Amino acid sequence: MKLKPVAAAILGAALLCGTCGCSITDLGKEDLLRPPKTMGDEAEIEALISKTASNGYTLKYPKSGSYRSAIVMHDLNGDDVDEAIAFFREKDSAAGIHMLVMYEEDGEWKISDDFVTETTDVDCVDFADICEDDSLEILVGYATYTSNVNFLSVYSFEKGTTTAIDSGQNYSAFCCGNLDSSGKNSVVTLSLFGNENEAKASMLVYNQSRGALVTKAAVPMDSNVVSYRSVALSELGNGVKGVVVDGELSSSEMNTQVIYFSKEQRKLKNPLCQEKMPNPTQRARSLISTDIDNDMKLEIPTVSTLPYVKESGAFTASDLVVWNSFSVELEELVPVQRTVVNYSYGYVIKLPEAWSAGSFTALLNEGGDNMRFCEWDKSSVGDNLFEINVFKVTDWDKGVGSDKYTLIYKDNRCAYAFVNYAPDNSELTLENDEIKTAFSLLGKSTTNTGK
Repeated sequence: MKLKPVAAAILGAALLCGTCGCSITDLGKEDLLRPPKTMGDEAEIEALISKTASNGYTLKYPKSGSYRSAIVMHDLNGDDVDEAIAFFREKDSAAGIHMLVMYEEDGEWKISDDFVTETTDVDCVDFADICEDDSLEILVGYATYTSNVNFLSVYSFEKGTTTAIDSGQNYSAFCCGNLDSSGKNSVVTLSLFGNENEAKASMLVYNQSRGALVTKAAVPMDSNVVSYRSVALSELGNGVKGVVVDGELSSSEMNTQVIYFSKEQRKLKNPLCQEKMPNPTQRARSLISTDIDNDMKLEIPTVSTLPYVKESGAFTASDLVVWNSFSVELEELVPVQRTVVNYSYGYVIKLPEAWSAGSFTALLNEGGDNMRFCEWDKSSVGDNLFEINVFKVTDWDKGVGSDKYTLIYKDNRCAYAFVNYAPDNSELTLENDEIKTAFSLLGKSTTNTGK
């Protein structure tokens, strides 16, 4: 059973405004936050919220994470029946946010507990079995009055009762997972540098005798990172899991840090962040670590500029993006795949393994709609290998300027096509099918080339 989040109603209103010429600002804020009329279980849950906040309430939506609804349904105790967690602020309250935990028993919804936190926002919600009791704990991050500083609260649900677990942790981001191969889930909190915090990662585990989360290990993080763009748990190989953290610097550049627990050394490590040593992942482009080859491991991007000479006219050199795995044994990056990216038109060319570094380059025209791959001979551009050109789909369908091109893919906006120069004397020459399969749109499959 799933509740219909109010966010869906807001999205629907936005789409309607886009087609009818109205503005979403024409709708009152309280109208957008008023719970929808529902039936059955949903109506019972709303009735319990209304009973708790008899003078009216405003739903509060988590700002980040996987769970963005103000009323989250989740099976906490493994009985295949969802419990409900609702976040709201009473009408006359300026700072207190309720977290109402509800459960179903004998066909009737009941209130487990109502926790009130003096804050204005919910940062995020997550679930993990951190107490080794075969049940999922509720992890809630609440905003503080300091930017990028949130407070972690943890709750355990059992037999209709919800208990708060002390964490005592501020954080900027957090994630959960089994980092030390103990079978026990830990919580990894990440803090940005600020007046109240040092930049560090902390690994928290549940201490049964104290009934609290305690710090098992901690490691410094890059103090120049001003925001976390992506935080994700990933396999690193040989049974080791780690947290891959993409962060943005004040210069708007990005880098990646990898946090993992070493059983042999019994400490938390961050090998890509070393004092007085440059992070090899630092990049000007806003690229996020991603699993590019579906091996359940995140690959980390490193970016460099391909060779270029000014004599190339209006052309500029493209970026070479190498996607790397992280080796725990070597504590360094290991290249997995090399690509050239066209940021303007959102496509990637996967490079053949036979193309050695320094033997080729790729040049972009001023508008970015033409990318030309060429041989490179130490300091000059050699023979053309092939080029990719992007046409407006209307021009392509009319045959405007496309006579020499072969279509790779088209959608309702653009047609992506190539011409293969295939120099006979070059070791870099590709077949047409190799060019087609090397092409992909960022985040999309292009197996259907269209006509």
